[in-house]
Amino acid sequence: MFFAACSLILSACGFQLRGAGSASLPPELSVMRVTTPGGPAYPPLMVEMRTALQSQAGVQLVDTPGVPTLTLLEEGIESLILAIDSTGKASHYLLNYKLRFALNDAAGKELLGSQSVKLQREYSFDKLSVLAKEKEEEYLRREMRRDAVQQVLRRLAGVGR
Repeated sequence: MFFAACSLILSACGFQLRGAGSASLPPELSVMRVTTPGGPAYPPLMVEMRTALQSQAGVQLVDTPGVPTLTLLEEGIESLILAIDSTGKASHYLLNYKLRFALNDAAGKELLGSQSVKLQREYSFDKLSVLAKEKEEEYLRREMRRDAVQQVLRRLAGVGR
C-alpha cells in the first residue's frame, strides 16, 4: 500500500527516473556529423558518442559536411594520489575525467561554444590485489566516459530552447 501511494504521488508530480532510455534532441539535430580534431579515427569516446546518438536520440549520423557537427575536442583522464599508507605507498586515488566539445550548425555557426564535462571518481588501492584494482580503474574510466556522453546528450537536448 505504501509503495503504491509513493508511486502515485511521484508519477502525479511528473517525476521520472533519469536513465539512458532516450534523449529528445531538437529536430535540427536529427542528422549530424561527429568529428574529432585528429580526423576520422574511432577512439572509444567516438564510438560511445555515436552509439548513444543513434540508439538513444535517433540521430542519423553522416560523414559529410553541410549538417550540424558535434566536435569532440579533447578527452583526458588523470590519476592523482589521495592518500598514502604507513609504508609510504599510495592507498587511495582520484580519477579526474574531462571532455571538451563544441556544436556548430550546418552553416558552421556556433550553437554551443567549447564546453567541458568534468567528472571525478575515487577508489582505493590494495597492493595484494593489483590486477583486480587495475580492472576496477578500467571500469571506472569506461563508466566516466559513459556518464560524460550522457551529459553531452542532455546539453544537446537543450539547444535552441
